[in-house]
Amino acid sequence: MATRRIWQAAGFGPATLFLASQLFVASAAALGLAKLFGLANPFWAAMPVWVVHQAFREDLLGRAALRIVGTLFGAALSLGLIFIDPPQIVMILCLSGSIGACAALAFRIGTTRSYGAFMAAITMLVVVLPFLSSLPHDAVATPVALAVDRIFCTILGVVCVAAVTVFFTPARGTRLGRQPHGRTRAAGLKRFLICGGATLAAGTTTASFLSFPVLAFGMTLVVYTLIMSSAPDPRPIHRSLLPGVSIGVISGILYHTASYMLLAETPLLLVVVTALFLVAGAMLRAHPATQGLGLDANMCFLLVAEVGAWRHGISDVTLGGLAMLAAAAVARLLIGGGILRDFETERI
Repeated sequence: MATRRIWQAAGFGPATLFLASQLFVASAAALGLAKLFGLANPFWAAMPVWVVHQAFREDLLGRAALRIVGTLFGAALSLGLIFIDPPQIVMILCLSGSIGACAALAFRIGTTRSYGAFMAAITMLVVVLPFLSSLPHDAVATPVALAVDRIFCTILGVVCVAAVTVFFTPARGTRLGRQPHGRTRAAGLKRFLICGGATLAAGTTTASFLSFPVLAFGMTLVVYTLIMSSAPDPRPIHRSLLPGVSIGVISGILYHTASYMLLAETPLLLVVVTALFLVAGAMLRAHPATQGLGLDANMCFLLVAEVGAWRHGISDVTLGGLAMLAAAAVARLLIGGGILRDFETERI
């Protein structure tokens, strides 16, 4: 009884705990199935769980479909660009223009239906930027392999989160509203320039310096600039960004280090520890006060820890995680200086 009161006092009522259990089951199933099927980046399969789930059923199903469609579209554009094989600077400019256009389009749409444009941009980044880095890669890290792996992981994660949560997610019952703020041509152009500029900087530095931390910095800079640029109101994301990324990076480094040093020879213990991290992430994501922070924490944890893949050594993962944290701070400054002031000056 006392334990129940403590949980409830901390905000973990029955509804929150039930949602956390759903998210844990979905993420564990996606990760486990991706590993079972031999996918190269199993942690990619768990990532849709944290972002596809929504408070209402219509939004959940819509976001699930748009994640798949956006991923397919982005993969096709990426492979087409690489197949054409233009000069490197032209490829960087094409990538920058495409991601900037996706950010402006997503902001212009202004509802959960913007998620397809967002996912197309993310997929292009994931496929093209590592190609520009010229880092040594094996057969599972070629552009085609990355695109295919991304597609299968996305489908698997979407199916898992939908199958586990959809029947327990209530219907909205009303038409989806569109937030009215700032949908002017000037606002769209500003977001195009900010995201395109961040991608141009990331592509140029990634192509110039053969370094995994530089690649991690560039990808994170573009991802978080894109997230906040395309959001109808980036202020909640802006506030929770650094705490969430910090939790994810630190927990990812700790998990990765423990996996290499202590758990590699004991698979059962590794599974148990992985489950504990997923449980903690599900609790953060389900709690009303930490939902935004929990989203960033879970995504960064999966990326830094490389759960199920462990492709990089401890030093690379540590430096890459710190680079991600630095890039998130830079993205926060870019958005704070370039977009947040719009909410004080533009008419709503």
